[in-house]
Amino acid sequence: MGAQVDRELLRTWITGWSACRGYEPHDDGRTTSVLLTDQQDQTEHFLFEPSTEQFLDVAAETRQDPMRVLTVVTSRMQELIDAAAPLRMRVTDRQQSLMRVDMHGQDVEDPRAPGDDFVLGRIRDGACRRVTVHSHGRLAARGSVSAVGEYAVYDRIVTEEEFRRRGLGSYVMRALTAGVLEDDVTTGLLMASADGRALYEFLGWQHLIDVFVIRG
Repeated sequence: MGAQVDRELLRTWITGWSACRGYEPHDDGRTTSVLLTDQQDQTEHFLFEPSTEQFLDVAAETRQDPMRVLTVVTSRMQELIDAAAPLRMRVTDRQQSLMRVDMHGQDVEDPRAPGDDFVLGRIRDGACRRVTVHSHGRLAARGSVSAVGEYAVYDRIVTEEEFRRRGLGSYVMRALTAGVLEDDVTTGLLMASADGRALYEFLGWQHLIDVFVIRG
């Protein structure tokens, strides 16, 4: 099943992302805001395809609050960044990407570990499924996923530096997928960094829309 890129899709991602991070989203009809309780109580506001006027209004508010971050999901990234230039704000990330994958045909079996020294752990925490990979008692990789209706929202797929380039990113993704398919999801969603995008594309994920982050 395909995923139409609209405000509701972004809300679905925010819901799943928040579920695994312990956040509580708040929608005021203009932006969706989230108090980042694990990041010095910063507040992140999300905008989807705003008009230039709407974007500049929210950006100006963001400029006045050092604890506020604005994340914009848009097909007009450079245009909006250029429009904000007079505000002299910092664009802290312009290489994120909202991505999707069709869950049909994904492997429902647990993947084989890329080495005998890796041990897979699973935790179910409410709506969130977490996977950890340890090597001789040391955390090597981790990730999480939550089901939101027919969507599986993946988050924080992380491989510790000394264990990189050993296939653990793919291993974690496949282990998460094998678990969340029990919830009859049809489409995967995630917000990818520039570093992670290559891995997800290798696993069949597709870019939907650009994302950038701006703050005062």
